[in-house]
Amino acid sequence: MAVLFLVQANAQEAQVANYLQQAGDYAAIYNGRFEAIYSTTLYDNLPYYINSNFTDATIVYRNIYYPNQKVRMDLYRNQLILLSPEKQYGIIVNSQNLNKVIMYNKTFVWLTPSKGSGLKEGYYIQLLEKEKMQLFCKTEFVLESSQQSEIESKQQRLTNSFTQKMQYYLLYNNQYYKVKDKKSFSKLFPQYKKQINNFSKEHSLNFKTNADESLMSLAGYCEELLTSTNK
Repeated sequence: MAVLFLVQANAQEAQVANYLQQAGDYAAIYNGRFEAIYSTTLYDNLPYYINSNFTDATIVYRNIYYPNQKVRMDLYRNQLILLSPEKQYGIIVNSQNLNKVIMYNKTFVWLTPSKGSGLKEGYYIQLLEKEKMQLFCKTEFVLESSQQSEIESKQQRLTNSFTQKMQYYLLYNNQYYKVKDKKSFSKLFPQYKKQINNFSKEHSLNFKTNADESLMSLAGYCEELLTSTNK
C-alpha cells in the first residue's frame, strides 16, 4: 500500500514538473493546484461564466501581462482556471496575486472588501473605472438541491443545480453601494435627481433588459456631474 502511494505521489510530481517546464517564463501563473472537475452526473448544470469552455484571455498577474491564455471562470468556487501548456489540466490561478483577467470582453478583478462593507470576497466584473467612482457586477452561483420523482422507476432522485445571481455595486467615497436602477443613483446623489431622471429618459435606459450598459452609462453621467460641480 505504501509503495502504491509512493508511485502515485511520484507520478503527480512528474506531472507538475512537466507542465512547469513547458510553461517556461509563464511558470508563475501555472504554479497552482489542479482543478477539481465537476461531475456531470451529480449536477444538472455547471457554474462557469458563460460556459465551461476554455476561452481566450489576457491575465495580469503581479503586474505582468500574460496574453493568449486559455481560461474559464468558476463562479461557485470563486476560481480562475488556467489551461496548462500541454492542454491537459486545469490549474487554479492564485487570486491574491491576480490584478485582472480580460475574457469575453469583460474585465474581472479580485476584491477583498472590508468586513463592514457587506460584500463577499471574490471575483467581480469591473464595468466602469473613473476617478470618483467604480462600478462592479458580482455574478455568483448558488447550489440548490431538490428531490425529483423518476416516473418509470417510481423512485426519488436528488438533483443538484446552480442558480445564477447578480448584484451591482458602486464604489464611491471608499464605500460600496448596491445599485440597480435610476432610483438607486437618485438616492446616492439627491442633488442630481432631476438630471438623473432626464438622462435616463433621454437615453432610454433599461435596467431590466440591459442592466450592464444602462448602469455604466448612468454612472458615467454621475461622474461628469460630480466633476463639473467640483471645478
